[in-house]
This record gives sequence, structure tokens and C-alpha cells, in this order.
Amino acid sequence: MSTPTRSTLAWYCVQTKPAKENYALFHLERQGFECYLPFIRCKRLYRGKKQWTTIPMFQRYLFVRQDDDEHLPKVRSTRGVANLVSFNNVPATVPAEVISEIRNRCPDDVLVQDEEPWKDGDQVKIIDGPYQGLNAIFGRKTSAGERVIILLEMMEQLVKVEINREQIIKSDED
Repeated sequence: MSTPTRSTLAWYCVQTKPAKENYALFHLERQGFECYLPFIRCKRLYRGKKQWTTIPMFQRYLFVRQDDDEHLPKVRSTRGVANLVSFNNVPATVPAEVISEIRNRCPDDVLVQDEEPWKDGDQVKIIDGPYQGLNAIFGRKTSAGERVIILLEMMEQLVKVEINREQIIKSDED
């Protein structure tokens, strides 16, 4: 039995158990598997305030580089692993170019998300202040940068309102 060369190794996508990406990564690497778990640094709402946090880029997923099928049952049975991503019971491979592109965009394996995740026309939700709980449309940042212009529907009209940028989140974040 020969040892696989770098060219015969393939990347596989591993689905982890909920919130067990680091746990699965630890146990896979402990067994000698080459793994890749990219992270993203972003602001999240925590106890009513937006705070910077680092989370896995693909929640519940990480990548393992391994020869075609010899050790895949060992990967599946690793602590923290739910399954391998498969189609018709055949583990799917991830092209090396995709992994390379992710690595190129993530210096130090952490991608820092823009502090301003909104663009003109995005649906936002107001999380603080007198308009708390209302939905609005993102307009633009002000020149000062700490405040934003949003459009609120009031009395069947869109009204421009200027508020602190920390008072809004994207509507899909709640």
C-alpha cells in the first residue's frame, strides 16, 4: 500500500454537529487529517448591543483533505462530525481552486466583514431608540460616518430619518 501523493488528495466538505466546528477540527487534526476551517469576523447583536465576534465562515462545515475513500469512514466517525456532504451516497469533493480562493480572501484564515454590511435599498430593522422594532430601508451613510440615513414609512409616505448606525441591523439578522 502506497502513501497518497499530494496530487491524489482531494478536499471533502464535512458537516459538523451544531456549534461543534472547532471540536470536530480538533479531533480530526489529532488523528492526522489536514483540515481547513475559515472564520469570519463580524458584528453580531449580543444582549442588545452589536459586538465584534469571530465565527466559522460556513457554520456547521469544515474541509478535510484526504485520499479518495480509504480513511473517509474514520472521518465520519470522528467526534463532532455529523456526516460528509454527499450526493447519491458518494462523498462530494471540493475543487482545490475553491479552497485556494477562500484562503486568498482570508488572510490568517479570518475574513473581516465590512463594518457597514448595508447597501442602498437594503431592508433593515431598528433595534434601539424611538423607532425600535420598526423596519426601514437603508439609504446611505452620512459624511460623519457614525450616522446613517434610513427611509421609514410614516403616514403612507417614505420619510428620511437620520440615526446612529449602531441602531440598525439587516432584517435577516433578527
